[in-house]
Amino acid sequence: MFEEAGITLTVTLIALGAVWIPFYRGLRLCRAASIATRRLKREEIDAHLRQGAGTAQPISIQLLQLIRRALHENREGHPSEFIVDASRQYVTSEWDALYAKPISMYANVLPPIGFIGTTGGLLVLFLSMRVANENLELGALAVALISSLFALIGFTVLEGMKIRLYGRMVAGIDEAIAYYRVRTAGRS
Repeated sequence: MFEEAGITLTVTLIALGAVWIPFYRGLRLCRAASIATRRLKREEIDAHLRQGAGTAQPISIQLLQLIRRALHENREGHPSEFIVDASRQYVTSEWDALYAKPISMYANVLPPIGFIGTTGGLLVLFLSMRVANENLELGALAVALISSLFALIGFTVLEGMKIRLYGRMVAGIDEAIAYYRVRTAGRS
């Protein structure tokens, strides 16, 4: 009796642990992306731009610093709108590489891990049928269902957060470009 419960508990912990690790790492990346896409007031933007480059700058500050640097180094005479658009594309590409793709990778690994947990649970179920232990059979079936359920919930949560964070990133970039245009319109 205790041996069967131990097998079920072990398989359950392995299945849930296997799902938890990529889910946790994806959540950590979502938190970092949330910090990078935080909204700033105009006074905060001014303060950040006066301080210069630093670690873990919000995406809007990164964009404005990149535009400032690119305009300063513009020896070929490219139009400022070209530089703004190229800077926007560069920052978006960086955000995608640092946050969106890794979050998707962690999310996309969850369903196969859930399937492995399901397979492990079904294997224990088939083995328990040979022993004819009803408690072990129910435990094995629970492992099979729980691992898939947690994996799919984790996938949905991470992908949903990624979509929300992408919207925040786009809004931050739009606000930074609006800030840039207001500042440059005042100088003209």
